[in-house]
Amino acid sequence: MRISETTSRLVVRDTPHGMWSLGLVFVMTGAIVLSAPLWSGDWRMFGPWQRLALIVIGLAHLAGGFLSTVRPRATQTELDQATGTVIQKVRRFWPLTEDTARFPLGDARAVEIVRSSDSDNDPMFQLRLWLAESRALWLQAQPVYGEARARHEATRLRRFLGLAPLEVDLGRR
Repeated sequence: MRISETTSRLVVRDTPHGMWSLGLVFVMTGAIVLSAPLWSGDWRMFGPWQRLALIVIGLAHLAGGFLSTVRPRATQTELDQATGTVIQKVRRFWPLTEDTARFPLGDARAVEIVRSSDSDNDPMFQLRLWLAESRALWLQAQPVYGEARARHEATRLRRFLGLAPLEVDLGRR
């Protein structure tokens, strides 16, 4: 997550470049493996189990890569004091779609650090902006490691919005 700030505008960007790149590599390797019958002279010599294994490996790479590019989302949240608006854009790598939400800057009520765990039970953190009427926006589409960094970013956002400092307790997801 990157935060860029001027005196009247703060922009929070969270783009999963790593996951999208890894997904594309897997899609490409899956496509190469699945195209082996078209260019490999050894394909005719493969037995049925070898052919099946090659097809399964190619499909697994293709499916895993596809999921790695479809699931993670990129978010860009612009908080503009000059216009008094917040605009959040959420986009996917594939299909190329973008959802935009707009609301008054005065609706911002709190910035929360939400704590979760990965598969190894290591702590992960994600920022959420609470709005009027109990609405909420995720400022990060994917949780990240590092409590100190999450606290620093939350403090920057709170200071920009003129909100109360961080409470000690972290929310659970």
